[in-house]
Amino acid sequence: MLALKRMSLVALFAPLLFPVLSWAQSLGYANPEDVGFSQERLDRITDTINADVSKGIIPGGALLIARNGKIAYYKSFGWLDAGAKTPMPKDAIFRIYSMSKPITSVAAMILVEQGKLLLSDPVQKYIPAFADMKVAV
Repeated sequence: MLALKRMSLVALFAPLLFPVLSWAQSLGYANPEDVGFSQERLDRITDTINADVSKGIIPGGALLIARNGKIAYYKSFGWLDAGAKTPMPKDAIFRIYSMSKPITSVAAMILVEQGKLLLSDPVQKYIPAFADMKVAV
């Protein structure tokens, strides 16, 4: 069950890498401790993902963690193509299929936490094209 949870987490977070690549290129690197991360705990992430790759639980992945405009952790793991032994590049593009809904939901809830979006607001406040929607019966 733990392996399934890890796969689910990797499946959820690996696709997040692609949209932030251009944003990440403008960020500088920081010592993890300087931006509030424990190097020891980041090393645990590395060990865990590498172990999952070694066990064949996942073929590979990429992970970027940033805080306060600085990259604290940016690594790739395993294989882009396990059969051909093509290493996973940091800038790999992942297909997200139906993961766009949960990613959008998390983004919306972040905006709610920041007070930039209210769940009670009508959609047309943020997307004017929805103002004159008709419902077919």
